[in-house]
Amino acid sequence: MNLLHSSGVVMPTDPKQTPYLLGGKCSNCGTVVFPKMPVCPKCRRNGTVEDIEIGRKGRLFSHTIARFAPKGFKAPFFQIFVDLPEGPRIFSLVGAECPVEDGVLEDGMEMRLVVESLADTPENKDTLTYKYVPAAKSGKPRHA
Repeated sequence: MNLLHSSGVVMPTDPKQTPYLLGGKCSNCGTVVFPKMPVCPKCRRNGTVEDIEIGRKGRLFSHTIARFAPKGFKAPFFQIFVDLPEGPRIFSLVGAECPVEDGVLEDGMEMRLVVESLADTPENKDTLTYKYVPAAKSGKPRHA
């Protein structure tokens, strides 16, 4: 298996720890970014961005269902933006355990990070990436 974002997703070897995203925090102004970059996008200082663990959880900012897929993906699938408590808003796909149906996701709901195949297709099944899924069951009926 290959990790798509090998410098941005960390898979701890300790089974008690969960995966996280490797972001950057500026020691000058405190801005947190993902992915990490050498220059702070806010204060534009070089060399002040330090590693920080982020993204284990987040809040769904917005979502849409993609009804057409590029090569290597199967439609429909969710595309989302997640607000991380550490600061940045990031783009993500939604994990396979979440059925792709209207009403399954609600903006503002808590999400948690998972690492899984980029897509269930021959081209992408062996490529791992980060995705998000609802943190808790909403109580709504889910169809298989």
